[in-house]
Amino acid sequence: MKKIILATLILFCCFAVNSWATTFIGSISNISPDNTMVGNNNWASNTILNWTVSFSSSTNLWTYSYTFAEGGPPELSHSIIEVSLDFTSDNIKTGTTEGYEGPREFKSDDPGASNPGLLGPIWGIKWNQGQTTWQIVTDKEPMWGDFYAKGGTSTYAYNLKFGQTTDALIQDGNVGGWVLVPDTGTGIIPEPGTFLLLGTGLLGIAAIRYRRSKK
Repeated sequence: MKKIILATLILFCCFAVNSWATTFIGSISNISPDNTMVGNNNWASNTILNWTVSFSSSTNLWTYSYTFAEGGPPELSHSIIEVSLDFTSDNIKTGTTEGYEGPREFKSDDPGASNPGLLGPIWGIKWNQGQTTWQIVTDKEPMWGDFYAKGGTSTYAYNLKFGQTTDALIQDGNVGGWVLVPDTGTGIIPEPGTFLLLGTGLLGIAAIRYRRSKK
């Protein structure tokens, strides 16, 4: 019984620490030894996408901030960040960088604004004005997803694991080639005080059971 209680407390502590982490930082790049981004032409090397994803307990909103740096010319023409299929315009909140299109499906042969090198359709939000820094403010929590960027007429870059799925935990870094993007969920991270109360309760139960086992 004591082993079970101890294991429960350890799991609780791990979960609590993970849930209190309200900011995630990561990047993908084709800069060795990272190599989690695919690109061509001058974007085949030294190209990087950085992101910071943070949650505000005062607004119950997530802010996804991205910065793209090309490995050389041409300059960024447009970028696409994947969102979940049931993400709608209602989920885009004040503070989101203007000049976006979507959410909708984007394909490699979109009329008037093709996406060369795009491996498959992507449901996402697109920025057409070539901003190298942009953000999404939303009530949707993070998932691992895809990214695509185009420069000039035929230069492009995307994340290494484009089109693949993963059940990796949400964390810093890139877990091998994905980007943190908005998911379908709107779960709110519990306040640390909530976990403190739960932890106190569990410790109390453990103490009572320990005394009974001694008797």
